[in-house]
Amino acid sequence: MRRAPSLIQIPFLVAFLLSIVPELLGQVSDAWQPVPKEDLALKDNPANPGSCAMILERQIYTDDEKRFQTEWVRIKIFNEEGRAYGDIEIPYFAKVSTVENIRGRTVRSDGAVIIFNGTVFDKVVAKYRRLRYEAKTFTLPGVEVGSVIEYAYTVRWKESLPDYVRHPQGYLFREAWTIPTATWTIQQALFTRHAVFVLRPVKEGRLGSAYVRLPSEGPSWQPDGTKRMEVHNVAAIEQEDYMPPESMLNSRVHFYYMVGYVGANWWSEFGKLQAQKAEKYIEKTPFLERTANEIAPQSDPPEVRLRKLYTRVQQIRYLSYEPSKTEKEVKREHLQENKSAEDIFRHGYGSGNEINFLFTALAGSAGFEASIVEIVDRASATFEPDVLDASQLNAIVVLVHLKDEYLYFDPASRFCPYGLLPWFESDTKGVKWDKSGGAVLNVHAPPNESSVIERTAELKLQPDGSLDGELDVVFSGQEALDRRLLASDEDETGRRKLLEDELKALTPPGVKLDVDSVAGWQDLEQPLRVRCRFHASRFAVLTHQRMLFPMAVFQANRRSMLTHSKRMQPVYFRHGYSEVDKITISLPPRYRVEALPPEANLQTAFATYQAKRTGEAGAVRLERHAVIRQYSFPRESYSSLRQYLDQMRQSDAENVVLHGMEAAQAH
Repeated sequence: MRRAPSLIQIPFLVAFLLSIVPELLGQVSDAWQPVPKEDLALKDNPANPGSCAMILERQIYTDDEKRFQTEWVRIKIFNEEGRAYGDIEIPYFAKVSTVENIRGRTVRSDGAVIIFNGTVFDKVVAKYRRLRYEAKTFTLPGVEVGSVIEYAYTVRWKESLPDYVRHPQGYLFREAWTIPTATWTIQQALFTRHAVFVLRPVKEGRLGSAYVRLPSEGPSWQPDGTKRMEVHNVAAIEQEDYMPPESMLNSRVHFYYMVGYVGANWWSEFGKLQAQKAEKYIEKTPFLERTANEIAPQSDPPEVRLRKLYTRVQQIRYLSYEPSKTEKEVKREHLQENKSAEDIFRHGYGSGNEINFLFTALAGSAGFEASIVEIVDRASATFEPDVLDASQLNAIVVLVHLKDEYLYFDPASRFCPYGLLPWFESDTKGVKWDKSGGAVLNVHAPPNESSVIERTAELKLQPDGSLDGELDVVFSGQEALDRRLLASDEDETGRRKLLEDELKALTPPGVKLDVDSVAGWQDLEQPLRVRCRFHASRFAVLTHQRMLFPMAVFQANRRSMLTHSKRMQPVYFRHGYSEVDKITISLPPRYRVEALPPEANLQTAFATYQAKRTGEAGAVRLERHAVIRQYSFPRESYSSLRQYLDQMRQSDAENVVLHGMEAAQAH
């Protein structure tokens, strides 16, 4: 299951500054620095022509002694698209920090200054379980093409760093861990002309750091005891469709305080420490051994036993998926705290990671080798082993040794069937918990063949070119899980509407599609099946004697995924996919097949596509199978991927040609 970022990590998701003058770093001034005339006169970014905007100046100051950060940003607007940067959003986590001293202004190209005196709004930008990420939002006034906008703000943390970080010489540590502080994200969505980053660490703290894709020399110590880095002309992370999360592309500097001896085997020690801490939750006990054997008798084959344990654990009430309750509602229910895996089972409820802990403990008690693996959710980031910061690990899965295989499970993930992981938890890396020493592991991805969309249609073409019939769609594996998760908070009507909208998006314009039935929402071991009625009023193109239409009914109008001939970023899909189409179209009377598109057979190192069209006895048939076996493509592979997708689209768009016959010929 996904794990929300730790409370230690969250305050450092935002960074801040103070002043443009190096001597004033650390001071918050209400006075704005003048904007140079040459910046007001800028018409374009000379280093990157055509930009919508650019960051002229950016400064970040972090003071760990006084527990605050400040940031100041100055941006030049070049075109209408760039005006959107006048809408400011400052993310923060209200439980541990406050945002203060928000100010901003707009300086127009003629030098006129408009001070922000508007309202700052609070907005929830993301929710995860019972955690809420919020943002201060506001709009700078009078932003127009040619303007320079700037804003500044301060964040203060509600708690000080622990005394053992501030004065480590007064403690004896048996274990080693790290506490993250500032993270400097060097690259932004805009080109940065100049930026300065400063960190004032606690005087006696043992500060460590790690660099990720840093394009320039790293930070250096200053005579005043601060760490400082200055950068110039940092390229923007250009936004493109189907690109990886920015954290997989940008350059960063991570700082953390080291507690105890932090050596080369730190991740191994981390896995060991986590296993020791969680011993009561993941270790086998006599009670759990009896319980596991009752659920899954030893007379059953090993895989059958593991399936039964998985199914039983998924029946535990999962509190983290339930709506937030008031304090009064919580007291009324009087749920006891779980202090062990036995408590989770006896109480019949769990929260956070407890469902996966229970599965680990039951599997171990049944005789399986089972371990927790703490991973990085690849929807947000990738594992950086050089960054000794455990808060980058934001999800948990269970590793089980079954026969000759090592399998991964996540029973805590809603609607996740046995043998499958949500896509964001597969093909990633993490750290195995083990009391004898942890290890960095790769979490393998399931085969694409286990995740398929299969469409079967029996359709009838009418003399006026309309198309009617029935469509059955089966979503299996990851495809079914994706849709169950998407519709998890919807009622029956809402779930039908989501599926109906998805299927309509694949069909020709003007289609009327009615969902008759949906089966499999709750039975996780079964595919998700949709049956619907289909009517397209203008499907075929009619001429005087002919009728033309594409056999690939559900792909012919699909827009190109990759429209640009050149690419700046890697291509990153969520997961590979497999599509199967079996379509039969009955022909109208007095029409015969004049021409069918040829068979198509594309084979690449990463994908296959096969399409076969046949015609007989008043009907035409299509059998189509498309598979993409990988989800991530470096820039060097872009042309090959785009060529494959274009060839597939061209094949899907090819028309069947029917020829009209006279009545005598028809007989």
